[in-house]
Amino acid sequence: MKNALERNINQSIPRYLDLLKALVSIPSISFDNFDQKYVEDSANAVKSLFEQAGFQNIQFLRPPSGRATVYAESLTSPDQPTVLLYAHHDVQPPMRTELWDTPPFEAIVKGDRIYGRGTADDKAGIITHFAATEQVRNLLGNKGPNLKFIIEGEEESGSAGFAQILKENAELLKCDAVIVADLGNFAKGTPSITTTLRGMSAISVTLRATKAPLHSGSWSGPIPDPGQALCKMIASLTDASGNILIPHFEDKLVKPTQEELESYKSLGMTEAIFRNDGGVLNNVVLHVPESELLISLWRKPSLVVTAMEIGSRKNAGNVLQDSAYARIGIRLAPGMDAEECTDMLIDFLKERVPNGMEFQVEREDGANPFVTDTEHPFFKKMSEAMGDAYGTPTKFIGCGASIPGAELFRNTFGDIPILLTGLEDPECNAHGENESLYLPDFEHGILAETLFFASIAKEGK
Repeated sequence: MKNALERNINQSIPRYLDLLKALVSIPSISFDNFDQKYVEDSANAVKSLFEQAGFQNIQFLRPPSGRATVYAESLTSPDQPTVLLYAHHDVQPPMRTELWDTPPFEAIVKGDRIYGRGTADDKAGIITHFAATEQVRNLLGNKGPNLKFIIEGEEESGSAGFAQILKENAELLKCDAVIVADLGNFAKGTPSITTTLRGMSAISVTLRATKAPLHSGSWSGPIPDPGQALCKMIASLTDASGNILIPHFEDKLVKPTQEELESYKSLGMTEAIFRNDGGVLNNVVLHVPESELLISLWRKPSLVVTAMEIGSRKNAGNVLQDSAYARIGIRLAPGMDAEECTDMLIDFLKERVPNGMEFQVEREDGANPFVTDTEHPFFKKMSEAMGDAYGTPTKFIGCGASIPGAELFRNTFGDIPILLTGLEDPECNAHGENESLYLPDFEHGILAETLFFASIAKEGK
């Protein structure tokens, strides 16, 4: 069976790539300051893909923002298990377009990778689900599992309305397992299932001293500089080794088990690999030793200044700016609570506002960390299917990123297996410039999911 599937998938890859290219061409950025017409165009393109493939009950599920989540289903028999297949059709902004080697929204194959925004995160996830469904239907017909699709339209901007979608459509979406195709492999060619996710939250802060910018020669000195003040406030959040100094911030951390620590060690992460994959400059000293790299990434929190604005770099002049702005992101490790930690961060900064400056803060919707139990038989079946498809044993890994939907699925459906897979790799540069997808793993991922479907169908519900 595997050999025949491999041939069929390989012959279909040019068509699957064309479908991926069509989705990538739509700049479906779900942040409010971008044109939301393209998110709707993207939803319609996904809907059309399902319609042309003959899926049933295709519809839009809309959150308060209006950014459509696409639902579709391919049902077979009540005697077969039902799997809910998640991906998202919205993408990150292109960032600095001048740093792209190819147009961000034109998918172009170069060597063994295809470049473009959304190629890896997460439009490849949509096509992987679609292709595996097509392959298992061709293989087993009505003897395959029941498959439901939920393709979200605002994951990158925080999934603010996803909980409402799940609550209002719990019966429609009812399932025995969920596959979230929005993660990645530990390395190219290394099949991986993610078992822990960090949570996330973010705040935007503005520090203001005057009603308008002033001539720096005429006014600086007596009047405090908001830019310097905000930098000092942000610097007070961590020590020289990156440890967070907010009191009690890490009190509820759940430490990894000995088994997890041994699994992390078996992955063979070295400082050299880490530096190469992250493009770390030679003279930059890391915050942690080599032995703690994966623990720091997967099981400890971090704070990152994701944006800062004090005047304009392009139009800089001799000006005492009236205000300074920063967006501060939090990555939360297992055991931590997004709302509680965001409150702690805000309170910590408020206490350090100097000179009576005006302090404004806006908080974004957050997501709690996620930990899954791998004892369910579906994890073994997925691990075996991935190992068979890739030709090497599957690894169980953690992830420093966040998938808000993972915890929401658990809250909606209870203790069912939630399998976190995907096609990103350390070279894919998701969220950065020159995002790309490794084409051999695209093919392996489709084969792995097809083999998994066939495996669970064999035993029935």
